[in-house]
Amino acid sequence: MADDLRVVVDTNVLVSGLLGNENSPSSQIIQAVRAQKIILVTSPVIIGEVESVINRDRIANLTRMSGEERASFIYGLIQRSEVTAGNQLAKRVGRDVQDDKFLACAHEAKADYIVTGDKDLLTLKEYAGIKIIRPRDFVELLD
Repeated sequence: MADDLRVVVDTNVLVSGLLGNENSPSSQIIQAVRAQKIILVTSPVIIGEVESVINRDRIANLTRMSGEERASFIYGLIQRSEVTAGNQLAKRVGRDVQDDKFLACAHEAKADYIVTGDKDLLTLKEYAGIKIIRPRDFVELLD
């Protein structure tokens, strides 16, 4: 069941997975993606945001990843993901317009879940039948 779950993971969860310890929910989600236990769904806009964030000096220092390792992470993310076209929503849905890219990607790909720690997204709880949950809750669901 879990290996056919279609999941959009927000930028902060992906980046936190690189920063946290191996047992953190965010790290466990990255491990599930790498092991192809879930189908990660993303878009060019989301990938661009992840790339931008992990290349910030502060984040690069925290992860202790070289430029080559960061590029390899992005490449691996693309290789292990289903990348949608990334069309925008017809109208604003979330409280923060910056979050609509995750909703649009999930809707476009008919995802099962959006995994996020973002309170603006979490308050929605669901969008077009797609559940919006915290990383910890998603990891519990995988177990």
